Amino acid sequence: MDEREATDDRLPVVDLGPEPTQSPRLERKYRYLILEPAVLLIFFAWNVSSAVFANQIVYQTCTGAFGKNKSLCDQLGTENETEEIQQLEKAIQPYSANILMAKSLVESIIPALGSMFIGPWSDRYGRKPVIVSCFTGAFLTYAIVALISLLSMYYTINPWYYVLASITTALSGGTCALITGVFCYIADVTVEKTRATKMAIVEAAVFTGLLAGTLSSSYILRWTNGTTVFAIAAGAVFLGLMYIIFYIEESIKPNELSETNNRARELFRLDLVSELMQTCFKRRPNYDRLIIWLVILALAANIFAMDGSQTVFLLFLRERFEWTVKDYSYYDASAIVFMIIGNTAGLYVIRKLFNPSVTVLAALGYCCYAINSTIQALASEPWHLYMGTAICFMKGIAGPMSRAVISNTAPPNDIGKIFSLTTSIESITPLFSAPLYTFVYKSTLAWYPGAFNLITATVYFTCACLMIFAKIFQSMYQTTTYTSIN
Repeated sequence: MDEREATDDRLPVVDLGPEPTQSPRLERKYRYLILEPAVLLIFFAWNVSSAVFANQIVYQTCTGAFGKNKSLCDQLGTENETEEIQQLEKAIQPYSANILMAKSLVESIIPALGSMFIGPWSDRYGRKPVIVSCFTGAFLTYAIVALISLLSMYYTINPWYYVLASITTALSGGTCALITGVFCYIADVTVEKTRATKMAIVEAAVFTGLLAGTLSSSYILRWTNGTTVFAIAAGAVFLGLMYIIFYIEESIKPNELSETNNRARELFRLDLVSELMQTCFKRRPNYDRLIIWLVILALAANIFAMDGSQTVFLLFLRERFEWTVKDYSYYDASAIVFMIIGNTAGLYVIRKLFNPSVTVLAALGYCCYAINSTIQALASEPWHLYMGTAICFMKGIAGPMSRAVISNTAPPNDIGKIFSLTTSIESITPLFSAPLYTFVYKSTLAWYPGAFNLITATVYFTCACLMIFAKIFQSMYQTTTYTSIN
């Protein structure tokens, strides 16, 4: 049977020649490439609930852990806090930070182990099951959080129960497994020329979802309550899950999938990890192996700084500027708007005028992150934070451009395994960043609550240096170019 007969008649195949180690990929019709709506929905859910979740943790720490009455705890995070409320906030914040840290650790430990298997498994059984699993776990987490929040309206519930809700997300692979599945899917269905742009578009969809969540979060909370916010988040993820199941098709040809009946059992085969390690550490032409590892380290450091900072950032804004959820929403929305502009218009203009490589673009993105974090550390007025987001509007391109470097350097049949190890390492970093940032924040809360931003700036500057080194090695030799066969 020829290639055209082995595929769905709706999905034409473009014959670009044989590849000795891997069967040709399908070239999808345009509608099958549209992952963006589902990505937008899940990140909308994440951001519509994130600030409210932190606020809920503070409130239930006040009532459930400290035993204060609800009328007193209701005043936390409001615009007109008394001296008594401010002192109560200082007492509650370290305890709340520990809960948020524990949540971050739960969502990191299991995905860190599982990510070692996901890439090789998805090379054999497809990308779609990975993405569906991540959406299912996220939906269950938000549904459980909504249920706990609902019960807290009638009963006094310890805030540590919210950590248990994160287990479903962890077991399903978490955000890093989702990123692996999405970017492997993109690598399957694009060629090198368009891959970086496609990854930037997906990242723009992420920011759009975050923006929609940020803008609506405070209003939904004001008009309803935290339970409704979490229920809306669960509903958004459920819509994304249905979209993936019924609209997105597998990016790997059916005849590439194994006939094994028990795919779940195949996921935990140790030889998959051995295969992954061999792929990621094997010798490659010129400096390709070194370049790939420099990028992996940069991506891991990026998650280290991002997750660590997010653990305490809202607490920092509450303490330093006495911001409410609404104030934070306005700031976060402004930052996301600038990143969307940077990922679309800014990226297009810079590539049109200067035609830099994706490696240089990634370094530029990390530099913007470093500058923005420095401004946050030194900010004495709220407008300083807004100035930082405006100046550093190109920071959002760092992640997608870094992954584009990997996908353009490695052959197509290695990309899934390399992305899998990358996300596994990314999953491990919160195990170190969350405790570190929590410790630094608690230690400096009394005299310099923004000190953790200096750590973030240093990490991002290191990421920029790693990408510069990668560019230097790329320029020393002509890197072998692998063209994806779609």
